[in-house]
Amino acid sequence: MEVTRDQRAALGEAVMKLERDFYGRGPSSVRVSVSDSAPFVITVLSVDSLTAADRTLTERDHVAAVVSHHQAIHNATAEDFVAQFEGILGWRPDAYLAQVDPKNGYAVRVFVRTDDEL
Repeated sequence: MEVTRDQRAALGEAVMKLERDFYGRGPSSVRVSVSDSAPFVITVLSVDSLTAADRTLTERDHVAAVVSHHQAIHNATAEDFVAQFEGILGWRPDAYLAQVDPKNGYAVRVFVRTDDEL
């Protein structure tokens, strides 16, 4: 499965835009990586993705609240991210996972395709 440089850039831009729309700010940068064999894994890492409220809660030992809040948003917006992914690559992932690390400010979105039949 080939993911072009333009498609990688489009995925990164789409994630940045959706995070901006849903969180009120986007990450400072994103990195997109693609595995080269099945199962195919496309990972989008958002750098510096926390809001000021997230950072305040984390600094004051309310990490679980930040994780819980982000997980609720990830669940509520999963279809938005999958739809953007499908629009860019032309196929729907078999699995979509998302998580945030409040201590480092990273967020990750993982799209998985279990076979190479497109």
